[in-house]
Amino acid sequence: MNENNEYTVFLAVTDRTDRTDQTGQTDQTGRADPAFAVTALAVETGRLEEAEERAEAALDGLAPDVAWLDLPPSVRRETVARVRAVPHYAVDHTEHDRGPARSASPLADCLRSLATGGPFAKIAMRPYTVYVTGGQPVGAAATTPFLSGAQAVRPDAGTRFPALARLTSLLATAAAPSIDAAVPDEEDLYDAFDRYTLGGLA
Repeated sequence: MNENNEYTVFLAVTDRTDRTDQTGQTDQTGRADPAFAVTALAVETGRLEEAEERAEAALDGLAPDVAWLDLPPSVRRETVARVRAVPHYAVDHTEHDRGPARSASPLADCLRSLATGGPFAKIAMRPYTVYVTGGQPVGAAATTPFLSGAQAVRPDAGTRFPALARLTSLLATAAAPSIDAAVPDEEDLYDAFDRYTLGGLA
C-alpha cells in the first residue's frame, strides 16, 4: 500500500445495459432500476484496516450477495447501527440518467460526474487508490479523470478488502429505497454515513 495515498475508494458498478428487460425492471419500491450506476465508498487510507475490521463486524451474518430490501426491517435497522461505526470519508451513488445506448461509456460518464461534484471532487485532487468490486473491467473509462488520476486502479477489492467491497455492493442495492424515501431513516443504509450524495449525473 502506498503510504502517500490519502484516500482509498471502492467502486461498485451496476451494469444492466445488456439486459433486454432493463428498461422495465423494477425493484420493491416500484421505481425502474437504472440501466447503469456507480456506487463509491471512500475511506481515509490511514484508517483502512480499521474500516475493514469494522465493516466485517457490521456485515456479520448477512449473506454475501444479499440485496438491501431482501433483509427484514429488524436486520436493516441493526445493520445501519453497526455500519455507523465504520470509518469513512464519503459515499456516493450516481445513476446514469441519460440514454446509455447514446453513451460511448456509461462508466466514464458516471466517473466524470463523481470527479466533478460533491465530496469526491476533493478526493480527485488528492493522492488516492481505487478498488473496483466484482472484477468489472474499466475499459475505455480508464482514461477518465477519476481513474487516470489515481495512484493505482485495482480489480481485486474482494480479495484485499472483502468486507469493504461487500459494503459498497450492499450500498448499491440500498440506493433506490433511499432515493425514494421508501424506508425510514433507521432502515436507510445511507443514513449510517456522515457525508453522502445520491442522484443522477452532474
